[in-house]
Amino acid sequence: MSDRYLTAILADDEPAITEGLSSLSVWNELGIKVIATASTGPEAIEAILKYKPDFAVMDIMMPGMTGLEVLEKLEEASSETDVIILSGYGRFDYARKALRFQAKAYLLKPVDAAELRGTLLSLMKKKSKINNEDFQLSRSALNDLADGKLMDSLAVSMLTSGSKGISDGPCFAIIFSFQSQMKEGTVSTIENATKGIKRIVWTKDQKTARAIFCISERMPFEIAEVCLKALENEKISIPRIAVGNVVEKPSMIATSFSRAAIALSYQLYDENARIFTADIIAPTAPEYKPDDKDTEILSEYIVKDDENGILKFTDDFIKRLIGKTLPPPNYVYSITHWLASEIRKRLASLISGTSLFSDSPDITKFRTIPQLREGLSSLFVSIARYINAVYGEEEAVKRIEGMEEDDQIIKRMSEYIDTHSEEQIRLEDIAYMVNLSPSYAAIYFRKKTGITVRDYILQKKMETARKKLLEKDVSVTDIAYALGYHDYRSFSRAFKNITGMTPSEFQEENCR
Repeated sequence: MSDRYLTAILADDEPAITEGLSSLSVWNELGIKVIATASTGPEAIEAILKYKPDFAVMDIMMPGMTGLEVLEKLEEASSETDVIILSGYGRFDYARKALRFQAKAYLLKPVDAAELRGTLLSLMKKKSKINNEDFQLSRSALNDLADGKLMDSLAVSMLTSGSKGISDGPCFAIIFSFQSQMKEGTVSTIENATKGIKRIVWTKDQKTARAIFCISERMPFEIAEVCLKALENEKISIPRIAVGNVVEKPSMIATSFSRAAIALSYQLYDENARIFTADIIAPTAPEYKPDDKDTEILSEYIVKDDENGILKFTDDFIKRLIGKTLPPPNYVYSITHWLASEIRKRLASLISGTSLFSDSPDITKFRTIPQLREGLSSLFVSIARYINAVYGEEEAVKRIEGMEEDDQIIKRMSEYIDTHSEEQIRLEDIAYMVNLSPSYAAIYFRKKTGITVRDYILQKKMETARKKLLEKDVSVTDIAYALGYHDYRSFSRAFKNITGMTPSEFQEENCR
C-alpha cells in the first residue's frame, strides 16, 4: 500500500463541533489525517494557505469572516483545497453562493457521518483521476471491507483506481497467520513474490496479513505456495496461509475472507499443514448431534473416579464428533464446550466455588485434536479426583440425586449446617430455623436421614476440611481452628475417624 495520505483541516467557532468532527472514524477509515483546526475565518484562511490540505470542512458562519468570504479569498489565491461547507441553515441561497465559490459540497448540521464519508470518498475519487494519484483505502477501511462492514460502492471503487489498484472483476482473499509478531518487510516480501499480479496486501494486526488477489494465470493455491516459499527464503517466521473462494468482484470479497478464516481453523486437524484452501470446508452438516446420554455416562465415570472410563469416553466422543467429514472446527469447539458446560451443571453441587471449572471454560486454547482430547480428559480426571477426595462416591451420588430435597424441613436444616460448617453449630439454632424443639428436631432429622445431627455436622466439617486441605500452602492448624477445634489433635482424630487417614496423610495422597 502507498504511504501517501490525504490531509484535512476543520474550521468551526464551536470547539465541540471541531472535536466531534475530528473524533469521527471516517478519517481513519479513508486514510485522511486531520492536521489543524480553526475557530475563525482568518484562522481558517491562514491554515489552508499554510498547510495546503486536500480538504477543509468549514462552517459557513464564523467570527471575523464568513465561510463564503473564506471561499472567495481561497479562489483568489488559487487554492487547490477541496472545501466542504457546513451550515445549520437549510436555505438554498447559502448553498448556491457556496457552490459558486467552488465549494465541493454543502452539508447541514448536525453532520451525518455516513454523508460526510460518502462526500469525501467522491472527492477522493475525482482527485485521484485529476492528479493521477494512487490514493488507496486505509488499513482500517480495508479491514472493514474484508469483514463485510464496508459496502459503499465509492469506497470499493477506490480499490480499482490508480496504477496500484485491482481490477473490478473476479478476485479472492488470502490470509497469512503468523505465530509470533510479523517482522518488518513481511508485506513487501509477499508483494515482491507476486509481481505482475494485481493485488493489495496489508497488515490486519501484528500477527496477521491480508491480501486481495485478482484472478491471473496462476492458480490461487500456486500463489499461496509462491508466497510461502518467499517467506521461507527470507527466513521470516513461517505462517499458515488460508485461501478463500473466488468471488465475482471486490465488493463481495468479505465472503472470500470468511471462507479463508474457516479454512484456516482446519489446522485443528493437521498441525503440520501450512496452506489451507476453502475447498477443505465440509460440504455437509456434521453427523454428531448433542445427546444427554453422553453427559450421563461421563458423569458416572467422574463420580466413580474411573480414570480409564473417562479417558476411553473422551477418546470415543472426539472420534464420533469428528466423524468422516471433518466438520468445521468451530462446531467441534462448540460441542466440546457444550459437553464441559453440561458436566459443570450436573456436578454443580459438588464443584461450585472451586477453581477447577469456570462458568465458561476456554476450549479454543486447544489448537489440535490431540491437545483437545488431552485437555478434556485432564479436566474431567481432575474433577473426579476432587470429588472423590472431598465427598467419596456414595455422598456424591446422594448430592446429585438430591435425596434430601423432598423434605423441606430437612432441606432447611441441612442448608443451615452447610453454610455454617466453619462455625460452632448448636442444635438449638438449627431447631429454631425450622420452628421445632431441639429434642424433636434431633429425632426428626435422624428418622429422615438415618444419621444424627451431630454426625451430619461432623461430616460437613470434614468435607470443608478436605476442600481446604486441597488448597496450596495451607496450614492444618489454621484449618482446625477455623472449624471450631481448639487443638490440632482433636481435629486430626475426628478427621481420621471420617476419612481413615490423618490430615497430613490426606494432603500427601491428594496434592501430589
